[in-house]
Amino acid sequence: MQRNYLLLIMVMILFTGFWYAENNLYSPLPSKIADLEDEQVTFNERLITAQILSEEMDMVYSIFENNMFSKDNKSLKENASIEFLNDLTDILNKLEITVLHIKPGLKTDRESYTFIPYELEIECTYEEFGKFITELESNDRLISIDEFLLNNGLERMSLSKSRD
Repeated sequence: MQRNYLLLIMVMILFTGFWYAENNLYSPLPSKIADLEDEQVTFNERLITAQILSEEMDMVYSIFENNMFSKDNKSLKENASIEFLNDLTDILNKLEITVLHIKPGLKTDRESYTFIPYELEIECTYEEFGKFITELESNDRLISIDEFLLNNGLERMSLSKSRD
């Protein structure tokens, strides 16, 4: 029985020693590393910006400028959303596409960007739709089209019995 008590006491002493070493000897190092990693991210962003400016990549810089905002500055994000809607309506007016419905979705902050979905209902020809997609691709903003639905009235034609 004494052997069990002795073993229990030794295990507790070892456990206490490991706990003390872990909490007092190794804890300051990870916080310093995390601070240095944050500083490195900032310096990398500055380096990339300097490289873009030195190589005179105006289009790439304008894409970064129009799409990258800091997480803290919410007013810039709201202004960017308004600017996007203004750009979108300018494109639609230029192509003479009829807008039936524009509805913004819920804004969500993802890891490194803000995602704002829009539901857009338009009425146009195939050629106008192709030009619209081309204009969106050549825009300075990062735009992704997740889904588009095409309603060309084939349902109405299949319900009628005559060709006319």
